[in-house]
Amino acid sequence: MIIYDTTLRDGAQSADVRFSVNDKLEILKGLDALGVHFVELGWPAAGEHELEIYKQAMKLNLRTKIVAFGSTARKGIKPEHDDNLKAIIASKARYAQLFGKTWAVHVEKQLKATREENLCLIRESIRYLKSQGIKVFFAAEHFFDGYLDNQSYALSCLRAAAEGGASAIILCDTNGGTLPDCFQKVCEGVGEFCTSNHLVAELGVHVHNDSGCAVANSLLSLNYGFTHIQGTINGFGERSGNADLCQLLPALVIKKKIPLKIELAKLKDISELVYTLANIRPNKGQPYVGRNAFRHKGGVHVDGLLKGASYEHIDPLQVGNRREFILSELSGKASVIDMLQKKGIVTNKNDPRVDTMLKEIKSMEKRGYGIESLEAEKQLLIERHFGKNEPFFMVKSWRVSSEDRQGEFSECVITGAVGGEERQVVSMVKGGPVDALYRAMQKLIAKKYPSINNVSLINYKVMIAEDMGAASTVRVFIKFQNSETWATVGVSTNILKASVEAIEKGFRFHLCSLQ
Repeated sequence: MIIYDTTLRDGAQSADVRFSVNDKLEILKGLDALGVHFVELGWPAAGEHELEIYKQAMKLNLRTKIVAFGSTARKGIKPEHDDNLKAIIASKARYAQLFGKTWAVHVEKQLKATREENLCLIRESIRYLKSQGIKVFFAAEHFFDGYLDNQSYALSCLRAAAEGGASAIILCDTNGGTLPDCFQKVCEGVGEFCTSNHLVAELGVHVHNDSGCAVANSLLSLNYGFTHIQGTINGFGERSGNADLCQLLPALVIKKKIPLKIELAKLKDISELVYTLANIRPNKGQPYVGRNAFRHKGGVHVDGLLKGASYEHIDPLQVGNRREFILSELSGKASVIDMLQKKGIVTNKNDPRVDTMLKEIKSMEKRGYGIESLEAEKQLLIERHFGKNEPFFMVKSWRVSSEDRQGEFSECVITGAVGGEERQVVSMVKGGPVDALYRAMQKLIAKKYPSINNVSLINYKVMIAEDMGAASTVRVFIKFQNSETWATVGVSTNILKASVEAIEKGFRFHLCSLQ
């Protein structure tokens, strides 16, 4: 069974999503840790920024295999002269997924080619990449619609792909409108066709979710010998999205007991990472990984669980999630104690510090901090309530201004104390106010703690924390790096104040880690 992730290509085509190069590399590392077999990075032909992602990815020591995405050669152009195929070769990826037309209507109206020309484009494009040492998966675009419209021609496209040497043939429900009964008939028909015609290629599916059936249809394909499933984390993708790997993976491993080497306990973490880097609020009701997936409110349910009866279809820990009882002080304290035990701190629910820490966590949750997957935030919480809570430095006041004089210039003045010594520093930058704030705080701290100069800000994202119109609060997420990476957040009605909070906590975590 092959698991193929296309979050960084098809998922990035979601209307509200834009991933930077750093975002993609961070997600790629998370997918590798999860154990996904193949990851599609993007379209190399889209430009130098896409090729840069491939260059950076090749430097990583990954188990997962990198795939380049593109289309069959254009009509009237030999494969060796086609810019799209040349870009795939330039990406240095040893695997490629080529999509090609299989719906006769699209061949004639979109490609403006004859049906025979399209078959030749499929066959020769795959053959050419294979001659360059690249293993090719053929994505049969609009296959289900094409099959229902002209079964014979759609199947002839699969034969052309197999003749070209495709390692896998992927049936794509590009419009996402196929219902399960029809989906099964098509899969069954394709399986019989490939067997009777001795086509040597794995079969797989790539399903969009426009009719809400992407996960169910993907699972149904297994009944017909399909061994390759494609999807995205959180179901991101065009329009209504793609099959959600956060639902597919536990269904395959836990429910269908397929022995995939997937680290399911990391599933919730990768889900939250993708939401964070996409700057999208997590779906609380998402199966398996959503916050509400194992959250119980009904009195009968809570009573039953406390007495050992089951109201959960799996153990939430299997997917990195946790059980929670709404409005349960006992449940909240148990979560705090579990967090502390993971850090080697032994205590019990009667410790008053557990209560005060729980109150702070609940306050942060209510205000939209969302720290569940942020280890630095958790560590700072523990430090405040159970550690030395070393002050290191204190920001007493700050002022920042920006102006446009043939370019943006910003200045920040910070007054604070470091090691008991009061200081005022000024930082002027050619850039924005957040950069000025960052440099000024770094300057404030560096005299006593020079290692702070080695800390870089590598990611900055803003989203609405609590929507109240003009009085809305914002959540600022900042990622830092030196020899390791960590992230912190700040929340305020003032975006700069939220930034100051996140920067201050990020620096404080660095100093704590040196102790």
